[in-house]
Amino acid sequence: MAVEAARDAGAFRAFEHEGWQRAAAVYESSWERVTAGSAGALLDAARVGPGSAVLDVCCGPGTVAGAAAARGAAARGVDLSERFVAIARRRYAGARFEVGDAEALPFADRTFDAAVSGYGIIHLPRPAAALREMTRLLRPGGRLAVSVWGPPDPGTGLGVAFAAIQAHADLSVPLPHGPDFFQFSAPGALASALSGAGLAEVSTTCVALTFRPGDYDLYGLVADASVRMGGLLRAQTPARRAAVRKAVAAGVRALPDPAAIPMPALVGAGTAQG
Repeated sequence: MAVEAARDAGAFRAFEHEGWQRAAAVYESSWERVTAGSAGALLDAARVGPGSAVLDVCCGPGTVAGAAAARGAAARGVDLSERFVAIARRRYAGARFEVGDAEALPFADRTFDAAVSGYGIIHLPRPAAALREMTRLLRPGGRLAVSVWGPPDPGTGLGVAFAAIQAHADLSVPLPHGPDFFQFSAPGALASALSGAGLAEVSTTCVALTFRPGDYDLYGLVADASVRMGGLLRAQTPARRAAVRKAVAAGVRALPDPAAIPMPALVGAGTAQG
């Protein structure tokens, strides 16, 4: 199956960079409340343990690299956002972090035992190129593991948010074209992308995550701490934003437990060949 790419990779990369520079400061009290829950599954899939040399690509605030270092791994992290890298360095002294592009990683072939990316490939202009680049860095038998969001089905947090946006937002506002956010959300699609990068022994696992509103509710999660959804919402009129917020709140109230919003994810992994 072909992996979709941005029509203008440079424009989409700049859009994502600017967006994460803006959102990095609020990520810790918003998305990280969800994404940290899959760090263990991601590292397990990559078979990261004591002594493993592991690279965390699109590392954000360093959560996964920090968890790898806590396992005794030699952990490094790379992110396009300078602000994320600064946060990661402050939080995790046991790992090394630097600014870098996931599609052009500054490391030699066969440098790492494992590479991981938590929700990173869905934010890249050319995700297939990034998967090949991460595979390039693996020693024979090394493991690559990535996590992505599940589909925005009814009854999930992303399902509620996207339904509200589709119903009340103007989707024609000018934003850089990006790959389908959910193109890897089916296990078969994620497995196909990993196989296409040259990996063997590919597998996928569903991970049940939960968003528990705190400093940010579900609307704030997507409006203030995401790039594409946030950019779309900022481009709306005040009336349309208010309508989306109202619809999101109503969708959350209709969930079985509005204090525990389902946010299903997938972890996919594969082994580098010799």
